[in-house]
Amino acid sequence: MTERKAERRQRFLDAAIRIFGERGYANCSLADVCAAAGLSKRQFYEEFQTREDVLVAAYDQIQDQAAAALATALSAMGPDPDPAESVTQAFSAFLNSIGADAFRARVAFVEVVGVSERMEQHRRARRHAWGDTLRLAVQPLAGPDATLRGTPELATSALIGAINGLAHEWLLSDPRPPVRDLVEVLVPMTVSLITRDAN
Repeated sequence: MTERKAERRQRFLDAAIRIFGERGYANCSLADVCAAAGLSKRQFYEEFQTREDVLVAAYDQIQDQAAAALATALSAMGPDPDPAESVTQAFSAFLNSIGADAFRARVAFVEVVGVSERMEQHRRARRHAWGDTLRLAVQPLAGPDATLRGTPELATSALIGAINGLAHEWLLSDPRPPVRDLVEVLVPMTVSLITRDAN
């Protein structure tokens, strides 16, 4: 029973990512989500209360999977990493997870923006969590004497803003460039935010 419930929930999430990514959240009804999942409204309400709830859950799933991909990349870093090389590996893992298909990226970077005050607060909380992750990642990426330049909160906010802006532009590009082109732009920006104690 629990497995079947989890499988149904995942079907709703997969359907939401696909149709919100393809048609836009504002253009999809709850009935559209159910039809795409091949499930009933009754089954939907066993998992979620509103259409926005499934958007939040889909967004969180994409973010959590990207965080797991980043954690895996960080765990593979050696004791004295080269910052440019390790940042390249980290961004490649993160962006390849979110950008595994354009629908995932569109939900993560576009469709969740401006939905509601609740969604904006949720996005801000996720950004702050990513800021904490990035601060903790500095030493695995650049060595034990590495820190972020200036105020860590501002440095991580600048980086997150750059990632969001680049990802949005990438989604709108036709043809869409490979993820490695985004990584190529982000790596020197990120390395410039890292300073190493000369002592």
